This record gives sequence, C-alpha cells and structure tokens, in this order.
Amino acid sequence: MKAGISLIIVFLYSCTSFSQEVFKRDTIKWSNSQLIIELPIKSSSHIDTYEEGFFKIITCYIDSAIITIHCGAMVNHPLIDISLHEITSEFIFDNEIKIWRGYKECYNGKKYFREEDYFSIGIAVLYENVNKNRLDTYERIFNNIIIKTINNGR
Repeated sequence: MKAGISLIIVFLYSCTSFSQEVFKRDTIKWSNSQLIIELPIKSSSHIDTYEEGFFKIITCYIDSAIITIHCGAMVNHPLIDISLHEITSEFIFDNEIKIWRGYKECYNGKKYFREEDYFSIGIAVLYENVNKNRLDTYERIFNNIIIKTINNGR
C-alpha cells in the first residue's frame, strides 16, 4: 500500500514539474531605453539589422509561437499584417503605447496575436501564432514587460 501511494506521489510530482514552464530574462537596449522581457527558456532568437534599427525574432519551441521585438524607425505599424488578421481590439494607453489584439483563422484553428508599439521610444513588441490554450502565458509575458530609461550620465 505504501509503495502504491509513493508511486502516485512521485507520478503527480513529475507531472506538475514538467507542466511548469521555465522562463529566462532578456534585456534589449535601444537608444536611451531598455526593454526587459521574460521569454520561454525553450526558445531561440536571431537578429536582423537594417540601417535604422533591428528586429529580434524569438521562436518558442514549446508551441511554435513567435515573439518579435523591433527597435528603430522607418517601419510601418502595426508590424502584423492586418489584412490577414481580424483585429478584436485597438487602443492607445496613456498616450504612450498603442496595442492591437486579434487572431487569424488557420486550418487548425485560430492563432492569436498582440502587438504593443511604444512609439515614443521606437520599440514595438509582437507575439503571434499563439493557440488559445497558450494565450494566458503570452498575455502574462507582455503584461510584465518592463521599459526603463537609461541614464547616459548627461
């Protein structure tokens, strides 16, 4: 009996351990600002640069979601192609951040996105290709983004 209970406890512990997602912190510096974001640890990124800035594209392995961070100018906003997506909300928060939310119909269901444009500092952040059952995770990531001003000693 004790062995059976021990086995059940070990099984339940292993199930909860594997279901808990682990995150890593990433800091992106741009001009006189920093963007701090928590990302799934099982992800990889690459940077595409251009004359006025760069795109950092993060691919999340657990669910194939994509997070894009854009720092720079000379890019149309929103970054997401709105002709392919249904916009469910669009608003400006505190005259500093413009936020779009919506989804795209795909063969395997709706894929959700959220884009935030910090237009006063030239930074935009986007998640896309997110399944409904993972939406809370990406909302939590975006709700916890930190923007800091860097003091350059001036």
